[in-house]
Amino acid sequence: MKALPFPCIRPAQDRVLEALPAMGSILSDNEALREAIADGLMLKDPGAAYYVYECSGEPGRVTGVVAICPVGALAGGDAVAADSTAAARAIADLKVQPRPVSLAYETSPVMDIILGAAKEGASLYAVTDPAGITHRVWEVKREDAVGAIHAMLDQAPEPALADDPAYAAALVEASQLLADDAHAAGTYTGKEPFNFAVAALFPAAQIAGAAPQVPTGLLTHQVARF
Repeated sequence: MKALPFPCIRPAQDRVLEALPAMGSILSDNEALREAIADGLMLKDPGAAYYVYECSGEPGRVTGVVAICPVGALAGGDAVAADSTAAARAIADLKVQPRPVSLAYETSPVMDIILGAAKEGASLYAVTDPAGITHRVWEVKREDAVGAIHAMLDQAPEPALADDPAYAAALVEASQLLADDAHAAGTYTGKEPFNFAVAALFPAAQIAGAAPQVPTGLLTHQVARF
């Protein structure tokens, strides 16, 4: 499957506990997000990276890798969400995907070793939510580590949706809205960020039914200029 590193908009490491409870306001519109970036509450990573995400709590511990995947990977499900249009328009207007969509994929022992090695370093975040679930994130941007993850994901079969179908449908529709705008402006190339969705890829063997969700605003994907 195609899963690439990406430049992330995320909370400043030393202000994550301040930022996460305020995400409803921060991600309410472009102006609020710009103000949060200018204030240093949120930051735009200068380069592309993969992120290792670990969710631990009562159900156990699950480790995934966060990357951007072609939006088409979300469009193959059977479920159709009738109420996705309003959410799609909100994402298209904000021009930021507020959280990764959760997908299940077939991992490999080699991939598990690579992600385990990434987790030996210092984490960007270690946040426990009100439900007692701890969310940890590690950034992977060293060239050899990025290359190793890329190679492993390239060999994996296409992932399956493990999230709310309405959210996935909204992401697909938001991508189409932005593509329509680009076509109308005569600027569409097919390489725009809105052709990709940021996804948390979890090993299928570690999840049953719906996968964990990365907290809103922790790892976001800018899909168009704002």
